[in-house]
This record gives sequence, structure tokens and C-alpha cells, in this order.
Amino acid sequence: MFSHLNIPSLPFEIDAEGRFGPDQVRVQFDGRERPTTKALDALIAAEWDKQIALARAHDRLLFNGTLLRYVEHAVDTNPLGKPRFTLTVGPTCYRDFVGTNLFNHHRLAEFGWDHFSNPVGTTATLITADGQICYGRRSAKVSYHARHVHTFGGAFEEADRLPDGTIDPFASVSREIEEELAIGRDELIDLTCVGLLRDKEIHQPEMLFEARLHLDRYEVLVRWQQAEGRDEHAGLEFFANEAHAVPQYIQTCGLIAPVASGALFLHGLHEWGIEWYQQAAKDLAAHW
Repeated sequence: MFSHLNIPSLPFEIDAEGRFGPDQVRVQFDGRERPTTKALDALIAAEWDKQIALARAHDRLLFNGTLLRYVEHAVDTNPLGKPRFTLTVGPTCYRDFVGTNLFNHHRLAEFGWDHFSNPVGTTATLITADGQICYGRRSAKVSYHARHVHTFGGAFEEADRLPDGTIDPFASVSREIEEELAIGRDELIDLTCVGLLRDKEIHQPEMLFEARLHLDRYEVLVRWQQAEGRDEHAGLEFFANEAHAVPQYIQTCGLIAPVASGALFLHGLHEWGIEWYQQAAKDLAAHW
């Protein structure tokens, strides 16, 4: 369905795209455990012990926690003819993520993607009142993609489940933005889900969002300096929300996570169309 967007040179693969408001997205829970094998369980245990020792040696915080993994998704239309995005998630944890996607992604063919942890990330592209795209430069202390430019957010957690068993993805990403930037959900203008992609490096699925702000870049910087989770980023990155500026930024910003590149390509697709998307992929083909 999205084969025209999945260009081999790009560091991500798009599984769904569109513009989905809160009434067009449903995330439901399936309690079945992740399929596994004894060999994979042993690999996860050994990797976790290794990473715990490394974290202690380098004064990094590493702990296990519950997450929600990708099971399946569908894009169709609701009875009113509007696009609808349905995502099914199941139980997993950070330990399993570390032992599969994060540090053993090179063994994907051996075990199969459905046996990996595959926690669903929820991150957002933010656009300031003065027309700047805002991302974060991750700190050196984070567990992966340290010093990379990245979207703001985190991943679905068990705490995101509502009493009826569904998950509010808009609440999930809003919670993370408030922790990282001290920007509340009521300040996220037209918060919209724009798709689902997979990072070709670690094969993790990411649910992407976009929102506009009443704040300009300087006000965002002030908020970030006051945020509870400000240490996750070493700094903030701003660049013009313009067709020529996005590929130029990707080319010159240094380390950038595949998810951030994918978020910018989806943003460009919706802002400037498929011709922009294809030309940007062509112009940046040698970059990755």
C-alpha cells in the first residue's frame, strides 16, 4: 500500500501514513505474550546482564519497565468515510527490547521480527509559532541514539491503558512532551497522528505525531530549561519549516536518528507533496 514511499536508500520503512485525529485512531490491547524460543530468551538474559554492568560502569541509569509491543495494524475508512487507523499492541518490557531490537537487531533473520520486543514508540514533530521545526539533540547518557537528533516522546507504557483496555496514544505522546519540554497537552495545537514507520536500524515501530505551538523558539527553550526530563536532551534544534530547508538540515545536522528522518519525510509529504518526497530521497540517497 505504501510501496511508493518505501525507497531503498531511506533509513526507515513506512507502514501507514495520513492525518488521523483522536476520533480516527484506535489502539487496542491483546494480552498474548510475545512468541519466543529458549535460544532467544537466553540471548536476552545475557544481553541484559551485559548492559546492566556497562551502565553501572559508565554511571548510566538502566532499569526494566513495562512497555507495549506492536502486534498488528490496519488503515481503512470509518462509516463516515474518514480514514481510520487501528493499532493492536501487547505486553513487552524494556529488558526484552534491549535484548532484541536494541543490541541484537543484526540477528533479525535468525529469530524473526515477530519474536522481537518491538515496543511502539510515540514521538512528535513540533512547529513553533515563528515557523521553526523543533527537535532535540539526545544527551550522551541515553541508552541508544546518544547525541542524535530525535523527535520528542517515548513509548507506550502499561500505565497508558484505560479501564476499557484501549490506549490513548495522544495522551501518551503528550505526557512525554510535557516531561521533556514542560509543554502541556492543551498547548499542542491540532495534535495529529501522521503515520507509523519502522527504523531500518533497530526495526522498532514508531507512531508519529505532529503539533503546532503558540510558543516561539525562545519560549520553547525557556520551557525546556524548566522541564523535569530536560537531561534527556543536550540541546534543542531549530530549522525553518520550508521545503528547501528540511533536506538541507538532514544533510548538515550530523547524527540524526532514522525516526527523525522519517518524521521529516512524512512532514514534507503532507506539506509539499509526493514530488518533494521523491526528490528529497533522491538528493539524500548518498547521505545514509
